[in-house]
Amino acid sequence: MPLNPEQLPRALERGLAPVYLLTGDEPLLIDECGEQIRARARAAGYSERTVHVVEAGFDWDALIQATQSLSLFAERRLIELRLPTGKPGEAGATAIAAFAENPPPDTLLLVLAGKLDKGNRDSAWVQAIESAGAVVMVWPLDVQRLPGWIAQRLSARGLKPEAGVIDLLVW
Repeated sequence: MPLNPEQLPRALERGLAPVYLLTGDEPLLIDECGEQIRARARAAGYSERTVHVVEAGFDWDALIQATQSLSLFAERRLIELRLPTGKPGEAGATAIAAFAENPPPDTLLLVLAGKLDKGNRDSAWVQAIESAGAVVMVWPLDVQRLPGWIAQRLSARGLKPEAGVIDLLVW
């Protein structure tokens, strides 16, 4: 079952999974979830991080080799895959599912994707990630939750807005 961003910290407290998929159409929240995973990975000794951005002509074989090769500089490594369209294509879906089904030791795969359509949410590669790790679905904030969300974020940074400020920001 997919997690929402509020559930991610508790899931990370239980330990790191070998693979994560962060998806949705709220880039700020996806990035913040990614930073939570990166911070937890650094604390757990994942000292090497490589980032791959999927664009036209992306070499999926290079990603497969990167996940299977041993690191020269770090015992544990984080491989970040940015999938802006949320559609890896057949070769990408196969590569991601293969990683999720048999993750190499001491390697964590973090997939950041745009919003997935229903077909992709039900695809084999997403199901493989969900079975081996965690899928975090980031939905847009609705207007009713926005004031509480802003208040919580301000409070977390030690800020206490005067009366009416949050309403002004929301409307």
